[in-house]
Amino acid sequence: MRLAVAGVLLLSASLLGGCARYWYQEGTSFTQCRRDLASCHAEAVRYSDVERTSGLGGYENRFVKECMRTKGYDLVGEKALPVRVKRESSPVFGIPGVAGTID
Repeated sequence: MRLAVAGVLLLSASLLGGCARYWYQEGTSFTQCRRDLASCHAEAVRYSDVERTSGLGGYENRFVKECMRTKGYDLVGEKALPVRVKRESSPVFGIPGVAGTID
């Protein structure tokens, strides 16, 4: 079962690879972007009832988007990213990854 799900996800990712989005802020390092995203997720959990649900939902995702934008990040498509930035896609389909300069 897990193998089938992994196969479908891999196929979807390869077909929609050009649609990937990343949190990016010019001049910000990849490591800092990851830290800021983790901080926004942790803050979202403080305001939600994640223990009662199966994970982050609509409210938490909106909270993270607002938090990252407040920190100066934009959601940028794969093709709009500069060539020389490190990028990491999210393991969850539809959730933005992170991108930034090499540390």
